[in-house]
Amino acid sequence: MQVEYPKPDWTEKFLLLDLFEGLKTTLRELFKPKVTIQYPEERMEPTERFRGMFRFSFDRCIGCKLCAVACPIDIIYIDVHDETQMVDGKPKKLKVLDRYDIDVKRCMFCALCEEACPTKPKSIWLTTKTYELASYDRNDLYFNMQQLEYWEDRPKYTGLPEENAKPQIEAGKPAPAGARLIPGSAE
Repeated sequence: MQVEYPKPDWTEKFLLLDLFEGLKTTLRELFKPKVTIQYPEERMEPTERFRGMFRFSFDRCIGCKLCAVACPIDIIYIDVHDETQMVDGKPKKLKVLDRYDIDVKRCMFCALCEEACPTKPKSIWLTTKTYELASYDRNDLYFNMQQLEYWEDRPKYTGLPEENAKPQIEAGKPAPAGARLIPGSAE
């Protein structure tokens, strides 16, 4: 069975209706005011549902390891040990958290660890507003429980150093004592 396609009409060839349909959005957005954020100096506030850097509460955590089990890429490392304490004159077995580490460089920020946490309020949550996790060293993206509990925002951008602070070497004058010369440059 052979399929026959309809032949294009002459209006489709010459009137360029498809072109004007596509340019309609461009022309509509052309006259709207533009929104530009000068990023390092100005920062946008993320929405309420934004999943940012982890926060962890040692006091709320019961050591159940459900967050580590729920993590699809196994980046949460938990070590607990059992300890017997006397509560109201009776020995009670408690889990004590020894280690709670997260390898953030591999994290997908899927929030499955947060959903698996049985405590109310959650002992781990991803709703911090921190989204700047860039680092020059991979080991800086491995956080232990103290770093997660006392998490603060990354340092704020203070701007570039002053232009006058850089030593200027004029042509023909000798370099000041202690100045480093670039290899291959004229001495």
